[in-house]
Amino acid sequence: MFSSNSKPETKSPKINAMPSIISESLTIEGNLISEGEVQIDGQVNGGIKANTLTIGQSATITGDIDAGTLVIRGEVNGSLKGDEITVTSTATVRGDILHASLSIEPGAKIDGHLKHSDNPRGKKDTVTFLDKPAPVKNGA
Repeated sequence: MFSSNSKPETKSPKINAMPSIISESLTIEGNLISEGEVQIDGQVNGGIKANTLTIGQSATITGDIDAGTLVIRGEVNGSLKGDEITVTSTATVRGDILHASLSIEPGAKIDGHLKHSDNPRGKKDTVTFLDKPAPVKNGA
């Protein structure tokens, strides 16, 4: 029972409550942005920005990735930026990796440059794939 003086209960959103999962049978065309955790087992043709990202063994990503914590078990064709990146033995990466911390398991395949940065995701003066404005159509 509520009295006239009581305020309704408000809940703060739980950003890291449950991971978002892209299943093996799903293909996404376009960029994905999440402030929480994402697990991808399917295919994504576009850039991905997430706090925590897991690329499953059956996944194929074609696009740049920006993640705080990134675990790669599948295939990525694009540049990676992350604070903590793990490339497992089943992974194939075709693109440059900018990292604060990098772990590469024996058997992983990487075709690209590796570069350390104390703050790989923090450059505000650099335009990334997610910061670019949408193209303007003629006559719009």
